[in-house]
Amino acid sequence: MKFLYKIWSGYDGFSPRRIPDRMVSGTLRLGWDRYIDVVERGHEIWVHFRGPHAFADGVHVKGFVQSVKTTPPVVTLRVRDYSTDAPLTDPLVSARVAAVVATRYRQVFVLPEGWATAPECTIGSTATSCKARMCEDCPAWSRLPLIVPDDHCPPHRLPESIDGFAPAYWVIPSRCYLRGRVRLGIRHTSELFYRFKVGEDGLAYPLALGMFEALRRRNLLAFDGVVPIPLSPEKAERDELNRTRLLACELSRLLGTRVFDVLELTRQCSKKAALAAGVGARGFEREYYEKLRVRPAPSLPNRILLVDDVSTRGSTLRVARRRLLEANPRCEIVAATSGQMILKEVVRNDHRLVAT
Repeated sequence: MKFLYKIWSGYDGFSPRRIPDRMVSGTLRLGWDRYIDVVERGHEIWVHFRGPHAFADGVHVKGFVQSVKTTPPVVTLRVRDYSTDAPLTDPLVSARVAAVVATRYRQVFVLPEGWATAPECTIGSTATSCKARMCEDCPAWSRLPLIVPDDHCPPHRLPESIDGFAPAYWVIPSRCYLRGRVRLGIRHTSELFYRFKVGEDGLAYPLALGMFEALRRRNLLAFDGVVPIPLSPEKAERDELNRTRLLACELSRLLGTRVFDVLELTRQCSKKAALAAGVGARGFEREYYEKLRVRPAPSLPNRILLVDDVSTRGSTLRVARRRLLEANPRCEIVAATSGQMILKEVVRNDHRLVAT
């Protein structure tokens, strides 16, 4: 659900130019005198300013609900975008918003569905509409099936003590136990992941948007920073796409936080080569731990979102989490991935995965 929140600047002088002064760590506190029982964490809010001061009336803040307090009724808004001068919406949408919020003595309104025109979606070809971040209003993106938490078990190499794990989409491995029975929607999400894996950078946003929605459904949206799994050095030398960093950057924007590029691989480390050599998961984890380090930094945040492009059995996330905890034993770490390989051990209920 999306909401409009109206601010009359003549009341206490809160105008768009004062948005930076009113924000605390990227958030705004909004008094929510009515319908506090309707709003939930993750809901989108557009803040419309109007008043006698020298600015253009319109939506000057967009964000999502970080927390809700009922006594007194206050919503904390995590800001994604704001403008101190021109509204964030085009003239047509601005006029529609102004008409909705024209009711006097009322602050909270529901943002009607269908206002935004569906983009000309190119997710199946060039992905230019995805790169332009047009996916939120795109029917093609909304039809992509997210992993249902009740159908999924955490990978067995991921520690039970981790503070949360949110994979977005199922990915079909080369040898899948379901063989050719996987439903069409999941074949689409798998295809998107593999296209991203081979360098289609425009797909970073729709995949990250799916990760945000997966986090929202698990009530995991409050982070002090996003940490990506690092690219292996030989891949960087070949100028390969740094997929995890692209996802981390898109997620940091969606979450209203910043990227901490603190993890680094000192030497080449290939999971595929290690497993082919017969060393097993534990052997790979020992090698990865030896080659992974945390760059010197003033301080690590206390609540981290650890991002990888895909999870299989959780070994990479397990080792990265261990290194981060060594650098900051007090930090809480949630892991998120754009994909989860379909393995028997992680599928609790395959009913929604199989074509009928």
